[in-house]
Amino acid sequence: MAVAFLFMSVALMIFGKTLIGAIEVAWETFFSLDDFDDVTYTSLFSKTLGSFKDTAMLVGGVILGAMGVGILVGAFQTRFLISFKAIRFDLNRINPVQGFKRLFSMRSFFELVKALIKVVIVGYVGYSAFRDKWKEMLEYPMMFPQDAAAHMVGVLFNIIIRAGIALLALAVFDYFFQRWEYEKSLRMTKQEVKEEMKDIEGNPEIKRRQRQMMVEILRSRMMQEVPKATVVITNPTHVAVAIRYNREEDEVPTVVAKGRDRIAEKIKQIAREYNIPIVRNPPLAWELYDRVELGEEIPPDLYRAVAEVLVYVYSLKEV
Repeated sequence: MAVAFLFMSVALMIFGKTLIGAIEVAWETFFSLDDFDDVTYTSLFSKTLGSFKDTAMLVGGVILGAMGVGILVGAFQTRFLISFKAIRFDLNRINPVQGFKRLFSMRSFFELVKALIKVVIVGYVGYSAFRDKWKEMLEYPMMFPQDAAAHMVGVLFNIIIRAGIALLALAVFDYFFQRWEYEKSLRMTKQEVKEEMKDIEGNPEIKRRQRQMMVEILRSRMMQEVPKATVVITNPTHVAVAIRYNREEDEVPTVVAKGRDRIAEKIKQIAREYNIPIVRNPPLAWELYDRVELGEEIPPDLYRAVAEVLVYVYSLKEV
């Protein structure tokens, strides 16, 4: 609206004299009928169209130009997005309860304050332009009517242009403010983020329970492998690592179970039940616990240390 208003003001300034001249010619032509007795409705209508054709074209051109500029600026604001939602029939728009809610909402109050600020600023700009010229306007009675009218038109256009520039500045500020407010309204609250994460990744409580169940299943499978172990190497109290090595089946010793504290005690308990040797070797136990995952073969740099333990275990069996 600000751009359209400013465009129309500038257009009237540029084509104002031409428009006034066209109006004078139109009136002279219209009243130049030779014989009023022979005038009919058809001839009067035709005479009117012919007289005011140029004037109508000038005024129509200014109005259409302002409309085109307004539509173009609106298209730029919406990034050429076309939507017919605003003109769709909606019973809520005529609902008095909803209407009162919108009327007395914080947004309506804010828009009212913003409109009042615009009126005050634009009004002050217009007043300041008029204040600078009022002393000259007091001399109108001593001037020729044509000169006084021309001066008044100049003052009027000066006020309009200043008001249009002020309105455009306010419109630019309001545009960026409303865009910031709109983008802010699209942001989710912390609770909405939590709910969305639950929908995407699942409820944290359920996921934690699932992880606990998975850990319990893996732990149960691991404990089932302890009876197949050849030896259990311990810290002796904090860590326990069960190693399986069958000369006929395994090329390299493999870690089949490991754990700390309570799990370590459980591994040693099962080892005692199945008469599996338990060897105390804290450095080797920590190395195996930190570096080797379940089901993995021991690394080459630990071959010698593990081989010494296995030799000791085999020697116990031979005895």
